[in-house]
Amino acid sequence: MDDIIHKLTQFGFSTYEAKAYLALLQKNPAIGYEVSKIAKIPTAKIYETLTSLKNKGIVLSSTSEPVLYYPVDPDVLLNRIHRQFDEKIETLNGLLDKVAPIPDIDITWNLSGYQAVIEKMTDVIQNAAEDLLVSLWPQEAKAVEEQLASAEQRGIRVIAGIFGPYNPGCAYTVNLDSCGDSSQKRLGKRLNVVVGDSQEVIISEMGGDKDAVGIWATTPCIILTAKEYIKHDIWGKALIDELGKERFDEMCRGNEILSYLIQTR
Repeated sequence: MDDIIHKLTQFGFSTYEAKAYLALLQKNPAIGYEVSKIAKIPTAKIYETLTSLKNKGIVLSSTSEPVLYYPVDPDVLLNRIHRQFDEKIETLNGLLDKVAPIPDIDITWNLSGYQAVIEKMTDVIQNAAEDLLVSLWPQEAKAVEEQLASAEQRGIRVIAGIFGPYNPGCAYTVNLDSCGDSSQKRLGKRLNVVVGDSQEVIISEMGGDKDAVGIWATTPCIILTAKEYIKHDIWGKALIDELGKERFDEMCRGNEILSYLIQTR
């Protein structure tokens, strides 16, 4: 009986209504007092419950005194519920079809913990369809070198700037150890950046296994800033290699703005 009552409540019956209907199926016609006793519904609640069932067309009553109550045949009731349910589904389906998709929105997630950051880097690398621009420390480059190699095998152009003498196996890898020393002095941690297809970026600062935070973003201005940061380091390294360190330092000393910008602070 409890299962039947539970099922009826799933189709809009209150618990008292389900108990009263079930009682009338067991004995009908019946007066309110009899329904109350069979259904174990308080006498003060039984007539309110039977009136509610009458209003819903689930119970019929006589015009005689005392009033007798009859249940609607279960087959009739279930067919009605089935029809009403189908109508609600059809209406809901029509309403859902009219829901317009919202425009693409930019998303930024905060990341915490070394493993969480590495896993998100992996996602960005694996999501890439055309190109990857990465700026990594050797520790982090080693953590994702398998994914970088797989990306190149898929035909993805990978440009990797590594802050140290480590090559993760990418066809185009630049040693940016001098840039890494500069950023670590200012930040106090290892700054790592991975940009995928100019569509998403992860920027992180790594200390130890637990001391790691970062953001993952699809915001165009954040992605552009991250790309320009990596490009700046690679172009800067190429420029210094071409000019020579002595000539580059001389050029900076002779220009107040360049001298200011090159300072590590």
